[in-house]
Amino acid sequence: MSAEIVIPGFGTLAGPFQFTSLEYSGQHNGELQFEVALESGGAISFGASA
Repeated sequence: MSAEIVIPGFGTLAGPFQFTSLEYSGQHNGELQFEVALESGGAISFGASA
C-alpha cells in the first residue's frame, strides 16, 4: 500500500509500506494509544518540513 507518514517538525516519508504489526490500547472513555510497525516495500522519498 502506498502511504505518506507525516512527522511534525521533521518531515514527510512517502512510498510503499506494509504494516507488520498494529497494537492499540486505552480506556473506553479516555485516550487511545497506537503502536505501528511498518516495513518498506520499495523506494522511500523524504520531504523536510518547512
